[in-house]
Amino acid sequence: MVALLAISLNAYAKSESGIYMNVADFKNSKLTYDISCTNGDKIHVHDFFWNMSTIRVVDDGKKCTLKKSDLYGYRDCNNDVYRFYNNMEYRIAETGNIYIYVQKESTAQNKNNKVIDVYYFSATPDGDILPLTIRNLKKAYKDNDRFLDMLDKFFGGGDVRAYDDQHKTFKVNYLFSKTL
Repeated sequence: MVALLAISLNAYAKSESGIYMNVADFKNSKLTYDISCTNGDKIHVHDFFWNMSTIRVVDDGKKCTLKKSDLYGYRDCNNDVYRFYNNMEYRIAETGNIYIYVQKESTAQNKNNKVIDVYYFSATPDGDILPLTIRNLKKAYKDNDRFLDMLDKFFGGGDVRAYDDQHKTFKVNYLFSKTL
């Protein structure tokens, strides 16, 4: 039993985290630089305060600097997946017909900074990332009349960031799937 546990933990540790070099690697779940989160290897991304154009990877004690513009994204030790776009990282919240992203942003409120989640989307896994608004969805999907009608009917100028607990997806993705 102990040996089985050790083998399964070792297998898990080898593929916890890593870099997706391109969109094809992301679609195929192919990680470059398999990074074990248990032995001190890390991916250093400093987007929250600095908009750096590179990341640093420590893999088996070896340091490597990579340009974000040459990469698709990465998976971290919490199994969250991030995509790089314009030197920023966006956490991929959902990979449906519409790709939904979340980014932490700091806002000033009465002498205090508050970190909030800001939602974005792209029409394809490697498409432009835009703020998740009805207006932007209508521009991106201007040829899908059924979807445009559903946006007006179900959101009517409201918040399109809503999650559908019943269908376990964002509501915009559920509605979009009904137009296919």
